[in-house]
Amino acid sequence: MQLSKDFQSEEVQCRCGCGADDVDMILIERLQIIRNALGEPIRFRSVCRCPKHNLAVGSFPGSAHECIPGVKKGKAADVDCPDSGFRYRFLRQAFKVFRRIEVPNGPWVHVDCDDSKPQDVCFTK
Repeated sequence: MQLSKDFQSEEVQCRCGCGADDVDMILIERLQIIRNALGEPIRFRSVCRCPKHNLAVGSFPGSAHECIPGVKKGKAADVDCPDSGFRYRFLRQAFKVFRRIEVPNGPWVHVDCDDSKPQDVCFTK
């Protein structure tokens, strides 16, 4: 299913294969804004996660990634950053539309729109 001009529901599904893909459209809208500004594809490492998969990857219950169809929408995306140039370009745009950003020591960036968590933060794990 087409979620936006450039994103499909298959891209946001839980990676365990359960098919959970109930994503918050605010997240998709903000990612589409970044995609438009970049003019290049955005690839996801993880978006929606069922509770079981969320725990399996070492995250915590209530994570912004956690998706329970009909109950809780996934509100986070881990964006693959294949090189430091892409990471820089992505972050320049992300700071314009997201209020929660994680910049880990790895080849990805986390963004989320979970307003139940502290806002105006840029954190590391």
